[in-house]
Formats: sequence, structure tokens, C-alpha cells
Amino acid sequence: MREPPPRSNSDVTVAAAPRTTTEASSLTLVARSSSHFSRIARIYVAELDVPCVFQPVYDINSTDAALFGDNPLLRVPSLRTPAGIWFGSLNVCRELARHSERRARLVWPEHLVQPLGASAQEIVTGAMGTGVVIITARLTKVADDSPVLTKPFARLVGALDWLEAHLEAALDTQPACDVSFLEVSAFCLLTHLEFRGLGTLDAHPRLRAFCARVAERDSSRATPYRFDQPPG
Repeated sequence: MREPPPRSNSDVTVAAAPRTTTEASSLTLVARSSSHFSRIARIYVAELDVPCVFQPVYDINSTDAALFGDNPLLRVPSLRTPAGIWFGSLNVCRELARHSERRARLVWPEHLVQPLGASAQEIVTGAMGTGVVIITARLTKVADDSPVLTKPFARLVGALDWLEAHLEAALDTQPACDVSFLEVSAFCLLTHLEFRGLGTLDAHPRLRAFCARVAERDSSRATPYRFDQPPG
């Protein structure tokens, strides 16, 4: 990841000593290869080299919480572990770090102590949720020009314009690290837009350059977006 000027070691988290081999081999990531929230977790699996079984959720419209790793909110990702189930990308990534044998320097949202970095994370996370709102509306045959979607699309446009102007500077406020939650989540958001037909980066050259840079990482290459197909 990026290497801004060094800062105090207290500004980053070094992955802790890993769990036992037995525990680490019994992790199951319940997720979707087409989901930007899931891709964050999939990238952390690859970056931190954590043995993990991938259990896809084929029917996103299901109301059976068991299919979503027992998440009552019917969302992905979830991580099944011997200690219990972790819901949500950030919780999942933290637990993956605790299982990693790699002593990676990790920057989490709480390490973003400058307003630009913290605001960037808020905008990225909010825009990811907005994308889900639009996709869900489309699944129920709501047209993109419906008044119901006027504000969600405006939020996406505003988020992209803000990130075009500020993302690189926000990343520069981070401590030096190997894996940054802001960088990974921003990459997953921006690459998801075209995959799901939510927009393009044609008018945002800085964001295109950012995505091209992060896309060269092995973890990005290993986690392309695709629609999971049920066996048979």
C-alpha cells in the first residue's frame, strides 16, 4: 500500500500473533463475489494469507438468515469462526487479521485522526450503502428515473466528485502501512460502479489512476467481481 511519511507506531496496528492452526483452518467466509462489501473481506483474506473457506450466497433476495451466516440483517459478508460469527466487512477483516501469520501493518478507520481521512472513509462507506439501495430498487423494477432514486444517484455523483478531489490527499494522511481499510474499501466501491452499471469513472481521472494502481496488487487480481453460479 502507500508509504506516506512515517508516524508513531501507535498510529497503526500490527497483526497480532495468529490463532492456533486448528482454529485458522475452520474459518468460513459467507459472501458474494459480486458484492463490494464482500470484496473488502476477500481482499483481506488474500493480503493476510488466511486459510478460509468461501461460502457464496446465491440468492440475495432470500429472507433466510441462515444463508447469510445467520445475519438477521440478511447482509454479506459474515465470517464463521470457532468463537462465533462476525457480521460486516470491518468486523470480518479485524478477525481475519487476528488469524493471520503475517505481521502486517494495518490501518483501520480509528487510525484516521485527521478530518480528511475520516471524512473519506465516511463517504466511501455511505456511497457503498447507496449503491446497495439502487441495486435493490432495480431488483424490484424501480426505474432509474424514478423520484425514489433521485437522491441516491445524486449522493453517488456527489461522492465521486468529492473523492476525485480529495481521496489521494486523504490517503496521504494515513500512517505508513501494508493494508489500509480506506484504500481497500475505496477500491472496492469504485470498481463496483461499472460492474453493476451504477456509473463510470470517465470524468474522474484521479480515481481511474487510483483504481489502476490498486488493481495491480495480487489481492486485487485474485478477487475479481463475478456473479456466483449455483452448482449444477
